[in-house]
Amino acid sequence: MAAKLKAAAAMPGDPVMFGADAHRFRIGPPLPEDAVVAFEERRGVRLPADYRGFITTVGHGGPGRFGGAGPFYGLHSLEDWDSGLWGMPDTTTLARPFPAEPGRVYEDWLAEVAPGDEDEPYCGTLALSDQGCGYLSLLVVSGPARGRVIDNYKGKEGPVFTADQDFLSWYERWLDAVLAGERHFR
Repeated sequence: MAAKLKAAAAMPGDPVMFGADAHRFRIGPPLPEDAVVAFEERRGVRLPADYRGFITTVGHGGPGRFGGAGPFYGLHSLEDWDSGLWGMPDTTTLARPFPAEPGRVYEDWLAEVAPGDEDEPYCGTLALSDQGCGYLSLLVVSGPARGRVIDNYKGKEGPVFTADQDFLSWYERWLDAVLAGERHFR
């Protein structure tokens, strides 16, 4: 993973992948283990192992407006975990199970999972990257789809699960697209 990221950063010329000019394949330093433990304890959750390993060994956040080397405009820092929420988080928001699971079809996503004004449809998720125009990639950290990456599309059908089984698969698929010279990641 680190070798692919280094290869992406060493590619000649300006980045061609959408959003990469925001971070230019630079990522912030890894988070210390004690910082991650403190985050988890404050929110009553254990981060998925692959994501946790990434932010403690490869890197975290970064120099771009939205973060560091990653899909779209870059990976958010852990401190920006709540930027995908519709309301204000509390200490239980991240630990509450995300209500969706792969393959489930909704007639009206919001009416089914967040019928009240104070209900948070994206509880149990943390923001990974900003796609632009209000769309984000989120990591499910609580609930039946724990470890999966979703896109928060705003249609009645609700969020879309990526084909990737976990964060590292999603991230590596992005790196492979970058190294192949692709302009867009989906």
